[in-house]
Amino acid sequence: MLLELTLYLIIGFFCLLLTKSTSPKEILKNVLFVLFWPYFVLLKYVEFIDKAKQGSRKK
Repeated sequence: MLLELTLYLIIGFFCLLLTKSTSPKEILKNVLFVLFWPYFVLLKYVEFIDKAKQGSRKK
């Protein structure tokens, strides 16, 4: 488990280096995304479900 987590972080931070972010705010946002991507994915999923429910209620 620790090896998988380490590889995930190494790959994520390596990809951040390849994108060459310029501003400190953008770099911080990308680092937070690498560390907490499951929460961002869950948040997007919940937003998608809410939009689908609202769309079905309007019909």
